[in-house]
Amino acid sequence: MIKERKSENFRKTSETEIFCKVNIDGKGLSDINTPIPFMNHMLEQISKHSYIDLVVNCSGDIEIDAHHTIEDLGWCIGEAVNNAILNKAGINRFASLSLPMDETLTSCSLDVSGRPWLEWRVILPNEKIGGVDSEIFQEFFRAFAQSAKMTIHIENNYGSNAHHIIESCFKVLSVCLRKSLTVMQRNSDIIPSTKGVI
Repeated sequence: MIKERKSENFRKTSETEIFCKVNIDGKGLSDINTPIPFMNHMLEQISKHSYIDLVVNCSGDIEIDAHHTIEDLGWCIGEAVNNAILNKAGINRFASLSLPMDETLTSCSLDVSGRPWLEWRVILPNEKIGGVDSEIFQEFFRAFAQSAKMTIHIENNYGSNAHHIIESCFKVLSVCLRKSLTVMQRNSDIIPSTKGVI
C-alpha cells in the first residue's frame, strides 16, 4: 500500500503566523491567503505546475516590509514538503529544465539530496515587483531550499521584464519539483542513493 504523501505545518514567530498543508500527489489545487497579493499569485504557480495541492494561510508584519513574511513562507512550505516526501523511496530525485516565459528564459536544476543549497543567479532589473522589494524573493527560494533539504540552482539566462523573470523562477522550480518527486513505480521501494538514505 502506497503511503499518502501529505503534510501540515504551522510556524509562529513574533513576525509571522503561517499554516500550510501540502499533498505531493495532488492535482495542483490551491487555496492561498497571504497579505501579499503578488506572493499569492506566485504560490498558486507553484501548486499549479508542480501538481502539489497547497493550502496556505498567513499573516505577517508587512507594515515593516515583506521580508519576514516571504522568507517564512519559504521555510514553512519547504518543511511541509520535506515531511510529506517521507524517506524518498522511488522518487526520480533529479530534475533539470529551462523554461520560457515570453522574452525570458530561466533554468533550474534540482536534487532532492538532503543537503540544502541554493545557487541563485538571477538579476532583476526593477527595484520592486508587485510592490515588493525584488531582492526579497531570493530569500523565499533560500528558505525553501534549506527547509525542504534540496539542492536548487536557479539561473535567469535572459529577460527584460522583472515580473516575467521572477514568475519564471517560480514556474521552473515548480516543474522541477513535479519531475523530481514523481515516484517510479518499478522502483517505488528503492531509495535513489548509493548510501541507502537521503
